[in-house]
Amino acid sequence: MRIAGVIQTLLRGGVGLLCLPGLILCGVTAQGAALGGVPAAVWQDNDRSHRRSPSQIKTQISAPQSRSLPLEADAQSPRAARVRGQLAANSTPLAREGQLDMLGQSDWRLKILPAAVTHTDMVLLGDIALPLGHMDQQVWEQLRAQPLWASPPDEGKPSQINRSRLSQALWQALGKDMAGRCILPSSLTIQRGGLIFREDDLRAYVVKSLTPLLAAMPGEAELTDFRLPEYIFLAHSRQKIQLEAGKLTPGRVVLRFAVQEADGTVLRRVAGTTSLVLWITVPAAARPMNKGDALTAQSVTFLRVNAGRLQEVPWDGRGGPWKLARSLNTGEPIVQSDLVSQLMVNRGDIVTLVFAKGNLRITAQAQVMADGEPGARVPVRNLQTKKQVYATVRDGSTVEVR
Repeated sequence: MRIAGVIQTLLRGGVGLLCLPGLILCGVTAQGAALGGVPAAVWQDNDRSHRRSPSQIKTQISAPQSRSLPLEADAQSPRAARVRGQLAANSTPLAREGQLDMLGQSDWRLKILPAAVTHTDMVLLGDIALPLGHMDQQVWEQLRAQPLWASPPDEGKPSQINRSRLSQALWQALGKDMAGRCILPSSLTIQRGGLIFREDDLRAYVVKSLTPLLAAMPGEAELTDFRLPEYIFLAHSRQKIQLEAGKLTPGRVVLRFAVQEADGTVLRRVAGTTSLVLWITVPAAARPMNKGDALTAQSVTFLRVNAGRLQEVPWDGRGGPWKLARSLNTGEPIVQSDLVSQLMVNRGDIVTLVFAKGNLRITAQAQVMADGEPGARVPVRNLQTKKQVYATVRDGSTVEVR
């Protein structure tokens, strides 16, 4: 009786009861549901009185609506000393690693889901809520069967209720004390009949579908940073969800979930994304190297890098002999465009021009007029006759005309 009197006094005084550890709430009836349940107008979010624009918030916290009351100059030091003393005496326990335990030993809450399906004429508390904390299983079995309001009239068609209307409906159906234990989402979407796939279900589906493709990729592939729909409704059990994945390349991968009818007709598509991280082993510079330096085994090391950060195709370790087309720092990956053949000729080089026809072989000095790798045809100018001909590059010092 004394506890009930205190509660009534606090409620009359405008003090909200957030939680009462150890208070056992029993005998909740469906009186609220019998009085009409959720009004017909709640399926539209027209209640915007709780919203404020940034300019309104700025106006409300500025003078003269509010004033800053700074502490006195000598008030901060005693406060800091007092806190240090409490910590030293262990009178203020430090938080453990990980999440803080916000609920007491016998305390619990009900988390209202953002989306749910119901298969009865009345929406039950167990359809839309999950218990959190330390709740006795028998208590939850009683609460989950509590009817709240009438189910949406159209089967297979989702209906939405905004946060403020949801709060009113829960208070009406459960009472103030029980409704105060509910953690509400921004809105509740509920469907009568059918199926619902939540974000965790969609994530598991994506991983299962893409794992064979990832296994065929070089290196080690993993999917991270999922940004998926919070839920997808199906009107009936014969509908299905088909994953349409975009091109699997390192970086963001576009995902589309196609809701298909039983005959394969696509009813709608819902988009999502994930990040593909591909770890590969690439050759890198073991020491600083300058442009024109020869690439040797001693100057190359191997590093494990994220392929998504490579701007070009890395060198595959084949071919050569190579020299650098640009300077490289220690640890910088070596890409294919960083290398040029040591056997190539450059414009302006003086090379040996070989004329070969049958058993006849004539050599002369020539100047290369364009860059070329072995096997390429480049223009050269005979230094004796001053004539220009096209010759095939044989190595870094010889070109040949046949």
